[in-house]
Amino acid sequence: MGSVALHRVILTPEKAVILDNAAVIADLHLGFENVMQEKGVAIPRMQVREIIANVRNIVDRYGVDRIVVAGDLKHEFSRNLPYEWEDVREFVESVDVELEVVRGNHDNYLAAILAEYGIELKEYVRIGDYYVVHGHRDVEFDRIIMGHEHPAIKVRVRGGVYSYPCYLVVDDLNIVLPAFSPLMGGSDVLQNTFLSPVLNKAGKIEVYAVEDEVVYLGSLEDIQRVV
Repeated sequence: MGSVALHRVILTPEKAVILDNAAVIADLHLGFENVMQEKGVAIPRMQVREIIANVRNIVDRYGVDRIVVAGDLKHEFSRNLPYEWEDVREFVESVDVELEVVRGNHDNYLAAILAEYGIELKEYVRIGDYYVVHGHRDVEFDRIIMGHEHPAIKVRVRGGVYSYPCYLVVDDLNIVLPAFSPLMGGSDVLQNTFLSPVLNKAGKIEVYAVEDEVVYLGSLEDIQRVV
């Protein structure tokens, strides 16, 4: 309930897509609190527990037997911070189904942690007709599921700003995931400024907002005309 089916892919309110008995999530950014702590900003260390609970809910609710992380499992670029070692280990050990991890631009040293569990850090994972990538590099695949962009839509109503994570469906074939991390605020798609080369060469972009359900808002071009 609350999901949207596009061909064989299901966009869920849990910020995961379901395809061929696999769930794909992206941009967990484990260890983010440690990075902020080093910058002098104290954030309660709670993200990993919420992420684990949400993944378990996805496995139970949708009956998947495979979790694919589409990049940025951890946050720090330059090394593995103490929280990242601990949180990635806790996350991996909590996943009771097959786990595959795609390399994101934040995952430079992640392989050292995953090696403890015999998990390969991959450049892409194939599920049916789709290729799961992170999205920070251009690819030539016909159909992709990607992260990296952290898409959100920000709407101003009566002086207030409301932000909703969202899925993007690009040229009817490619799917961009919202960030799975509860600490990532999201990049406003209405600004029409994208990080990914995949999106920068896109034609049609359709927006599906996520709240308690997935709601189709229309094409990005049409939304920009009325806001």
